[in-house]
Amino acid sequence: MKIISKNKIAYRDYSFEKNYELGIVLLWHEVKSIKMWQVNIRDAIVRIQNRELWVKNMDIPLYKKTSPILAPGYQAKRDRKLLVKKRELAKISALTDKSGNTIIPLKIYLNHKWFIKLEVGIGKLMRKIEKKQILKEKDIKREMDREIRS
Repeated sequence: MKIISKNKIAYRDYSFEKNYELGIVLLWHEVKSIKMWQVNIRDAIVRIQNRELWVKNMDIPLYKKTSPILAPGYQAKRDRKLLVKKRELAKISALTDKSGNTIIPLKIYLNHKWFIKLEVGIGKLMRKIEKKQILKEKDIKREMDREIRS
């Protein structure tokens, strides 16, 4: 597995219940752009529309060697369909029906067969108080590790 892009802000701001690996419907020049590490999923979000999953606001710029004639009117932040089975979609929609849960793209990567996959997580936005508590726990653990080592 070769990670192309990771959404570090999502890991900081959300607590995730479950992660899913999904395929993406892409154009040929988008695949080349992604394989050249030109993708941004930081602002992306996943929505359920008409019993399908769509990723919105994922930025994939036009591949440098692609002629604009071959891709007229290309939009880098267009909506892209995600490939998911009906059973998984039912599970995802049931988890998102809970208040406060959203579907966030976590990372985009190449799997062992060199297919481009998107890992999404179903998470809940953490409050500042919860973030501070997590930081305190990490700090206490770090201090305890220092004490043990010395």
